[in-house]
Formats: sequence, C-alpha cells, structure tokens
Amino acid sequence: MSLANDQITINKKEGEVRVSCRACSHERKKSKEKCLAINAESGAYMCHHCGDSGIILSHRTIISNDEKYDRPQPSNATALSDKLYEWFKDRGISAGTIIRNKITQSEEYMPQVSKNRVAVNFNYYRDGELINIKYRDAEKNFKQTKNAEKIFYGIDDIKDCTEVYIVEGEMDKLSLEEAGITNCVSVPDGAPNPGTKNYDNKFSYLDNCWSYFDTVEKIHICSDNDTNGRVLLEEISRRLGRERCNIVNFPEGIKDANQMLVELGPIKLEECLKNSVPYPVEGIFTVDSEKGYMLDVFHNGKKKGLTTGYRILDNHYKLRTSELDVWTGVPGSGKTMMAMQIMLNASVLYGWKWGVFSPENYPVGDLFDVLAEMYIGNTSDMDKDNRMTEYEYETAINFLNEHFYAIYPEDDFSLDNVLSKFKHLVMRYGIKGCLLDPFNQLDHEFKGKDETTYIGECLTKIRRFEQVNDLKFIIIAHPRKMDKDDTGLHYKMPTAYDISGSQNWFNKADNVVCIHRNNPQDTFDTSVRVNIQKVKFQKLVGIPGEQLLKFDRRSNRYLDLGNGCPLDKISYTHSVLMAPNSSSNYYTK
Repeated sequence: MSLANDQITINKKEGEVRVSCRACSHERKKSKEKCLAINAESGAYMCHHCGDSGIILSHRTIISNDEKYDRPQPSNATALSDKLYEWFKDRGISAGTIIRNKITQSEEYMPQVSKNRVAVNFNYYRDGELINIKYRDAEKNFKQTKNAEKIFYGIDDIKDCTEVYIVEGEMDKLSLEEAGITNCVSVPDGAPNPGTKNYDNKFSYLDNCWSYFDTVEKIHICSDNDTNGRVLLEEISRRLGRERCNIVNFPEGIKDANQMLVELGPIKLEECLKNSVPYPVEGIFTVDSEKGYMLDVFHNGKKKGLTTGYRILDNHYKLRTSELDVWTGVPGSGKTMMAMQIMLNASVLYGWKWGVFSPENYPVGDLFDVLAEMYIGNTSDMDKDNRMTEYEYETAINFLNEHFYAIYPEDDFSLDNVLSKFKHLVMRYGIKGCLLDPFNQLDHEFKGKDETTYIGECLTKIRRFEQVNDLKFIIIAHPRKMDKDDTGLHYKMPTAYDISGSQNWFNKADNVVCIHRNNPQDTFDTSVRVNIQKVKFQKLVGIPGEQLLKFDRRSNRYLDLGNGCPLDKISYTHSVLMAPNSSSNYYTK
C-alpha cells in the first residue's frame, strides 16, 4: 500500500518524523505504534515493521524563498549561578568573557534524557538581535531553538574585520577570547560526521552569514584535531576559498583550543593561533602537509564511488568527486537527459547540489521543467493525461530550488567566466558537481594555438578546477563526425577519440561515457546503450563495459529494465543515512 501519492504535511524541514503505517498498523495489536519513518527533507519513507518504503512526493508544505524562522523566547533565562561560574572557571573561562558573550542559564527539557535539566544558554546574536540559543546540560547533551536560523556563534565579533578565526564550538570561541582574540566565530553544529543525516544542511549558516566575509582577507581555521575536524576544515576552506585560509595546528595530544587553554595556558594558545600556516601552496606537498589525508585513508579507506541508483551500472560506473567525466554520443541519443537523470538521482540519494551550464536548454525555466518532470515522473504538459498536479509541481520546484543552479551569462560564454560562476556556487551553496553541456557552446579563442593544444589546455584547466574544489565535473562533447555501419541504417557508436578537436578528450578524462541509440529517430525503440569506455580508478569506480537502459517518454525517466528508475522507490535508510562522502555502493528496496 504505497504512500507515494498521498499528501502529507510535515511541519519540519529536516530530520525524521514518525507516524503510524496505514499499510500494517490496522492489522496489529499496537495499532497506534509509530513505526513508519519519514525523512522530512526528501519525503523518503520506510515502515520498520512491514518494510513498505518509497517516496512521498507531496510530503510537506511548500516553504517560500523568504523563509521564516522562529526566534527564541527565553522567558526563564537567568544569570549564571555561582556553581556554573566555577564550572567555566575550571575550563579556563573568566567571568568577564562570560558576561561579554551574554551567557545565561535556564531549566530546559533535554530530549536525549527525557528530563528537565539546568542548561547553559549559548546565545547567538546578530546585529544585537537574539537569533538562536544552544542549550547544554552537565552531561554534554545539546539542543537548539526549534526552527531557528543557523548562524555563526559570535558573528557580530567579526563585522568589518579583515582577519578572522573560525572554531568548532562555543567553548573554543571563549577560549580564544581568553588568549586575547575576539575576532572569532564558532560553527553552530560542530563538525558534522560525513554520515550525518542531511549533511549538506549542516552548513546553512554560511549562507545566512555570507556578507560578513566580504571584507575578510585571511581566515584562520581552528578545527578539532580529529577526523571530523579535518572534514570541517576541508569543507569550510573549500567554500570560503582556500587561497585566503590558514590552518591552526595544535600540538600532539591536544584536541582543541579549550584543552590547550586549560593544559598549557593562554600565552601558549595565542602562540599556536598566531603560528597558523597557509593552506598548502599549489604544487608543493610534504608528508606533513598530507598527514591528515594519509591517516584518514589509513583508518577509513580511499573514497569510493557512490551508486548512480542504477544497480545494473554499479560494476561499471559510480559517482566520485574530484573526477572529470567526458560524455559523448550522436545527436539525439539522450546524452543531456541521461546526465540530468544521474544528477537528479544523486541529489535525491545524497543531497548533492549541482551547477549547470547548458545554454542549449534555454530559457532556463525549460531546463528546470525537464528536471521537475523527472523528479515527479509525470509531465507538466496540460494536454497530456498524465499531467502532474499543481501541488506536485510546487514540490518539485521546492526540491530543485535547493539542489540545482543554472548558469547563463549575459554576454561572456568563455571557459574562465563559466568556471568563475561555478566557483561562486561552490562557495555560496556548496555544490558537489558541475555539468558543462556542451563544450562547443563556450566562446573559444585559440589565440594562434592549434585546436589540439587549445583543447588540451582547456581540459587541464577544468581538471585543476574540479580537483581543487572536489567536484564531479561532467562535460558533454559532440563527435566530429558520425559514421554509419555497414547497413547504412544505423550510426556507429562514437568514442572520445571521435570528439571534435583532439585525443586529449580520452587521455585527460577520468571516465568516458558514451550514450548511444542505433537510431535516435526511432520513436518505438527507446532503448539506450550506456557504454563506459574508460574508468581511471577501476577499484573505486568500476570497470569499462556496457549496459542497456530504456527511456520512458511518459515519465521522462531512464529505466533499468529489471528495477525501474531509482526515483520510483528509494530506500528510506539509504536516502537518510547515506552521506556525500559515503563509500556504500548500493541502494536497497
């Protein structure tokens, strides 16, 4: 009994909601047990009793772009007790620092223990207005104001600053103040584990505080000395621009700023902070500079590719960032549509956000409309019998607004300008992938170079860009000629060597994918050959090979002939628990 067409209102934007399952609850003694779990963000659901699972398309009220947040109402907050002042003193934090940061206390219900507890209130102000409160009890349980706006802790302290420090927790910010550094902010949620539900949403505070970094020239990142801290370092520096980031390295055995303050004192802490080192200079590496990466690989393994959602492709092709993919095929074979299907799958499965340069799909609204039809599995065409409802269309719009960003410059279609737009999307929204479709739509200036040299330089520039910014970068490129087979009826399958310009297309790509239909004009046979011609990292991504998919014109989706489309039925467990950097290779029904 599927919930896919139900209209369920969920009054929260992330996390898990539990309700009774209408598929099995009526047959059970505990009919009111809330066994059905629903992901508030994606609409994915699964009953932990009967196993019913899928996606609810109309699962929540549409949230407008002018998002409304709740503001804290601390009616019972008081000044800290003597006991709590002593607690802070034991951790090196003075009364003056406490007062300056307007720290209070209150009795709060802590859901982790299902009890009321005395809690320290870390009050988040912006422009003097109370925006959020993080509550902490004696057992280190935390909660924040429900539906509050996420911002940096202490954001007003870096207003108009040219140099700032970013730390991982409120206690670390207070510790830096004890060392004489007030131009400091803390992230609101610490360093999220890559396996955290709704991982990308954990960085929404960047969007809400973006203007504060307009004047900043140098950023010292002071994350914890552990795996999650290194992930935070990488993500913050990637978004804010590594060229202006310095890294604070704590001494051996010291985890964070507060531990160093307590054990070594404020002078040593200040020295450590002032001795931050620039993010590694491009092209120069030492074992010490790569130590964090090496230890991470040692303990967790190399980053493996993620399934596209099509099980049939798993042995040949998976999604992995810091890679350049070249896709080709004869006109009309469905290259763009297939790429958009894979991108949409990744957005649903892993929360990936994408930047898209596809000037052939203009106006831009038409591009988003195609994605909306894919997402829902019905058309927006008012003349078709499978037209989606207005509510479904709004639901699709809401999802796409959070995961896809189109680039269409007014007059500059140069590669440098397009890459600069993609860089903006990395910094502002944390996109994980880019689509450049097609390469020949760029403005090309050879400046006396032959075509082979020019294309080689372009691809080298793109490779550097995707590696520095840790992106999946997909380029769609047309073959220079289309030969027919011996029958004269069908086109031969092209390769990267057939793309106009140079053999660099094959040599410089990490993966080469050809989307091929024998006869693109055949409206009856919509089968599509997905031919993986090159895989550089075969142990992590797959081995070259070919599989057959079918394009379903009614749903506007690509189907695995054995398992349908990944968007038809996606495991709740996978869509909630899979992280952007997860190594799991499969979705399950």
